[in-house]
Amino acid sequence: MQVNDSDDQAKKILELQLMTQMFKEVASSSGASDYFDIMMEGLMNSVTDSSGNIDLSKLGLEDEDLSKLGYGAGQRFNSIYNDVSSDVNSGNSSIDAAVEKAAKKYGVDASLIMAVIKQESDFNPNSTSGAGAEGLMQLMPGTAAELGVSNPYNVDQNVDGGTKYLKSLLNMYGNNKELALAAYNAGPGTLKNRGVTDDSGISKLPYETRDYVTKVMKYYSDK
Repeated sequence: MQVNDSDDQAKKILELQLMTQMFKEVASSSGASDYFDIMMEGLMNSVTDSSGNIDLSKLGLEDEDLSKLGYGAGQRFNSIYNDVSSDVNSGNSSIDAAVEKAAKKYGVDASLIMAVIKQESDFNPNSTSGAGAEGLMQLMPGTAAELGVSNPYNVDQNVDGGTKYLKSLLNMYGNNKELALAAYNAGPGTLKNRGVTDDSGISKLPYETRDYVTKVMKYYSDK
């Protein structure tokens, strides 16, 4: 299937694909995936012309900002789009205070902690992932317990525990932020099993982890 080469068309196509994925995840979680596939087949037929090219004007999207659509708990739709916002700001004084305290306690750059929180929970202290990760820095229950975090939804406890864990990973990987972030996302065992010992090895990791590292470092560099 061919598409026009213009940047605007490419961007809209990407937005449509991301929106499709979002709806597909919702449909899957509700047991309606079969109906979703039928619906999407009809939708794609309705937005292609006689040559098989995508004609987004048939959707009436024009210049609508699809990034305003909600996506997941506490996450904005554009958090999965490559146009990462440079505004990494919690807007919450208690979070800022907790980050500053943990940064001084463990010797970790506060901006890096903020970048991790931005990607993990978008500054939502009550965020819970489908896998069971909890709070601002998305600690798994077992990890939280090992870090002495009794209430992962408590801002101070979560940030302290998450920063303590991040610091241990920075120490483990010689203060290499990319490797530490990859391990934060995928676990040190994954890096070891895939033979990842330096930046070049990150390409061996799952897409989700590579994307995670890219986004957190983008937030960090923009801070």
